[in-house]
Amino acid sequence: MDTSIRNPTPPSRRPGGGWSAGRLVTLINAVLAGVGGVYLVTESVTITIVAAGMAVIVVALVLRAQR
Repeated sequence: MDTSIRNPTPPSRRPGGGWSAGRLVTLINAVLAGVGGVYLVTESVTITIVAAGMAVIVVALVLRAQR
């Protein structure tokens, strides 16, 4: 009797893209801390808005790169 596996299937990725809730919360907290830090250092709302926009772009790129 042959008990070997002829065509093993590779382990599948977790459904949902592989980002756990804890990792997403950490990423969001990092963005909020960074934007808050920019405001504390510069005290400029305009620069803080630009920093927040850049943070959103960076998060979007990180999430796309991890797919």
